[in-house]
Amino acid sequence: MKKLLFLGAGGVGGYFGGRLIEAGVDVSFLVRPARAASLSAQGLRVSSPHGDLTLPVKCVTRDSVLPDYDLVILAPKAYDLDDAMDAVAPAVGPATFVLPLLNGLAHLDALDARFGPDRVLGGVAHIVAALAADGSVQQMNPIHTLTAGGRDVATHQVATEFIGLCRSAKFDAVLSADILSALWDKWAFLATLAASTTLTQGSIGQVMDTTHGESLLRRIYAEGLAVAHRSGAIIDDEAQARALSRLTQRGSSITASMLRDLQAGSRTEHDHVLGDLVKRAQQLGVDTPLLAMAHCHLQVAAAA
Repeated sequence: MKKLLFLGAGGVGGYFGGRLIEAGVDVSFLVRPARAASLSAQGLRVSSPHGDLTLPVKCVTRDSVLPDYDLVILAPKAYDLDDAMDAVAPAVGPATFVLPLLNGLAHLDALDARFGPDRVLGGVAHIVAALAADGSVQQMNPIHTLTAGGRDVATHQVATEFIGLCRSAKFDAVLSADILSALWDKWAFLATLAASTTLTQGSIGQVMDTTHGESLLRRIYAEGLAVAHRSGAIIDDEAQARALSRLTQRGSSITASMLRDLQAGSRTEHDHVLGDLVKRAQQLGVDTPLLAMAHCHLQVAAAA
C-alpha cells in the first residue's frame, strides 16, 4: 500500500491524514477548489494536545482526481454520504479499496452497493476534532484512535497493511478482528452520548449532577447495548466498562457533536445515529423508549 486519498481535510480526515503525512506516508486530499487554494497557500494546520502541525499537502479536486490510489478514506456526515460516494468514485480504480469512518452501520450497505462488498473495509474513528473558522483543524481532547478491519480475508489484509502504515504515525492505530462489533461498540456509546446531551442540553458532567442523571445514562446505554447484542455484536465487559466510565464521569465537559450541531442550527445525524438504531431495535423486538424519545425530540427540532 503506497498511496492514500482522504475525502476532505476537516476534523477527522485532516487530523489523521496530517499525522500520516507527518510520518512520511503518501497522502492526498480530495477537496473543493476553495479549500484546495487555502491549503496550497497556508498548508494544513493542526492544533493538537499532541503537538501542532503545519504541513504542505497534496490536493486534488473532483475534476482532477484520477483512479490511482490504493485506499480511499472518507468520513462525511451520514447525510452527505451519497455526495461523498459521487466525489470519490473517479478515484476508485480496479485495485482501490474504500475505508469509511462513519457512525452507525447503514453506510456499509450503501458503499457495498456502489463499490462492492469486496472493496469496502470497516473503520471507526475516536476523535473530537473540527475545522475552525480560520481553516485549521482543532483537536479538542487527547483521544485520537483509528480502528480498521476487514469483512473478509482480502479486505482484512488491506486493513492490516493500512494499520501497519498508521503505526508509524502519532495516533493510536488498532487492527480489529471483528470490525462490525467495533462499530456497534462505538454506536452504543455515541447514541447514549447524543441522546443524553441533546435531551438535556447539557454536558455529561451536568447530567451527572442531577437527581436521575446517572440512572438515565446507564439505562440509555443498556438500550443500545441490547440492540447490539441482539444483532450479534460482541462487546465485552472491558469495552462496556470503558464506555460507562466516560458516560458517567463527574465533572466531564463532554457533549455530543450532535448537540453542538443542534445548538448551532445545523443539520444533525439524528436519523442515522438514533433513528436507525431504534428502527433496528423494533425489528429485533428490543424496547428502546429513551432512545426513541431522543430521536423524537430531534425530529421535532429539525422540523421547526
